[in-house]
Amino acid sequence: MGYPANIVAAIESMLGLLGFALATGLLYGRFSRPSAKIRYSENAVIAPYREINGFMFRIVNPQKNQLLELEVRVNLAMQRKNSELRDFHSLELERDKVAFMPYMWTIVHPISESSPLFGLSDKDVLEKDAEFIISMRAFDESSSQTVYSRSSYKASEIIWGRKFVYAVTRENRGITIDVSRINETEKASLNA
Repeated sequence: MGYPANIVAAIESMLGLLGFALATGLLYGRFSRPSAKIRYSENAVIAPYREINGFMFRIVNPQKNQLLELEVRVNLAMQRKNSELRDFHSLELERDKVAFMPYMWTIVHPISESSPLFGLSDKDVLEKDAEFIISMRAFDESSSQTVYSRSSYKASEIIWGRKFVYAVTRENRGITIDVSRINETEKASLNA
């Protein structure tokens, strides 16, 4: 066959190996990407918080991996009066960073005078078609990569005048946290 046939065979085998390597790399990169499988409470609540009220929701990490340097941001989108436009507000949180993810964390936005929720009722929030947009970033210790998680609560998913039940019990050897109670709430009178 000769020299030209050897060149074609060499190029063909090189392209075959490169194509296989490229496909393997793309599949591995796509399916091996770690993600934070954070579980969010089904509803958020407006509950008493110190002498005021607060917007609250709970999260839990159902996996055995450790999440470090967890950072949370909550934005509020509300429709303007007599308009289709929406205003976006960055909500100030009681605590927006933790060194490592506890088993269960209740995230709180205090509804102080500087809050865009101050003075609004549940009907006002529904009329404004409010949506609370949550984004989280953390370092996954098991994969040594940064992972992200996103969720949101619409106005209809917020329960007013309820608070999350305390899910921690103290025992002789320490404390137990019942993460299955992430969604449990009880009635609570809101502060005026």
